[in-house]
Amino acid sequence: MTPALIDRYFLEHPRSANQGYFEHMKFAWRFAFTLLRAGGAALIHGLLPCVLCTSASATIRRLNGELDGRHSKLDPGF
Repeated sequence: MTPALIDRYFLEHPRSANQGYFEHMKFAWRFAFTLLRAGGAALIHGLLPCVLCTSASATIRRLNGELDGRHSKLDPGF
């Protein structure tokens, strides 16, 4: 793989988010596992509507706020 392809596939996007490769991986994986946990809460809530009534939606709102805050710092016109 050429250095240009390595940059394009692995470094360009993290750099656009002001992160290194591993920093971006950690951030993305934390999001992924948080979303998996929220999905599990939604599945349980579907079976037992009296439990975990706001867990999934609260997690989604929190993650959305976190992304919105990051985007506004990176692109003031966002």
